[in-house]
Amino acid sequence: DLFRKGIQPVWISITNNSKDSFAFLPISVDPDYFAPNEVAYLYQGLFGGGKVHPQLSERFNDYGFEFKTINPGDTREGFVYTNFDPGIKYINITLAGYSNIETFVFYLVLDDSKDEFKKIDFTTIYPDKELKNFSDETQFIQAIKNLDCCIKSSPDGKDIYPVNFIFIGKNEDIFSALIRRGWDVTEPYSDKWKKINKKEYFSTPLFRTTPMGSFYFFDRTQDVSLQKSRKKEKGTVRQRNEMRMWLSPIKLNGKDVWIGSTTRDIGTDVDKVKDFLTKKIDPDLNETRAFLAEDLVVSQSVNKIGFIGMQPPSLPDNPNKNIYNQSWWSDGMVLVLHFDETPNALTDIIFYDWEFPDEYLRNFKSKKKNANPGELN
Repeated sequence: DLFRKGIQPVWISITNNSKDSFAFLPISVDPDYFAPNEVAYLYQGLFGGGKVHPQLSERFNDYGFEFKTINPGDTREGFVYTNFDPGIKYINITLAGYSNIETFVFYLVLDDSKDEFKKIDFTTIYPDKELKNFSDETQFIQAIKNLDCCIKSSPDGKDIYPVNFIFIGKNEDIFSALIRRGWDVTEPYSDKWKKINKKEYFSTPLFRTTPMGSFYFFDRTQDVSLQKSRKKEKGTVRQRNEMRMWLSPIKLNGKDVWIGSTTRDIGTDVDKVKDFLTKKIDPDLNETRAFLAEDLVVSQSVNKIGFIGMQPPSLPDNPNKNIYNQSWWSDGMVLVLHFDETPNALTDIIFYDWEFPDEYLRNFKSKKKNANPGELN
């Protein structure tokens, strides 16, 4: 019973039909995967005396993935002993060759969760006539600026948080980067969560896929919700980074454009109006956005970074408020990350020569200082 020890074995079979040799990197599946002898050691008590039974180690090694070069025509297969992931298990497989790297992304839905996850066919969200593909970056920027600045509590409700990031690229490149950086796909609220008591709700491992509130953009709730817990073990839903994403009808050079908002939960708060326990967010959304940028450039999937000004800046001495009367402030800029299938070192990342936060804030203050009454709202 490996699940009892928090181990989730993943069977992988690789056949090399190419002309090049490759090495499989199990760390791409799980940065903290277990070695076969390590797994055996966790079960030493079953055989008494505090010793690992040699046949147990031998068995886990026999079933484990044999780490040898996969030459043309070869097939290698076996288990990678990964950490337990609840709900959806994303599997990122990286094969390193002498001259190139191949990456494959899969996901498995656990049997008891198949009906609980929101499944969306992203290819059918928009009819072809609504899709707008831009090759001119100036026109693309203007199209982004024409969108709503914020996500809402309902289709025609109040603004909650600003749009503060945009992802551009192929879906498999974007989501494989998020997976490698430890973001978990969130479950939608269902009967399962209604039956869970509060102690379980705020504890590991369930907190990693705990449902998030549904907010609106493009007149619909988020297409994808992801979260990154502060701790993988003994953490709580009170400490996590949240991300909500919507596929947009806009494309740049044929690549999909995702619109999103990210916040960081740092504790709990009380809604004094509704007398309801809610989450406390970090009010500095610039810092939260910076964390997202740092986190994803380390994935080596980002090859371009840019910024677009979408809303008026707000400052700590005059912050915005969400529907729970919590303060937040932002420089009004949206982080733009462009993803590529080819690994990119930090030194290879290109910056879009668009807009920059400091300059955007200075220009806003200058316009506000010189504006006539009523000119700026």
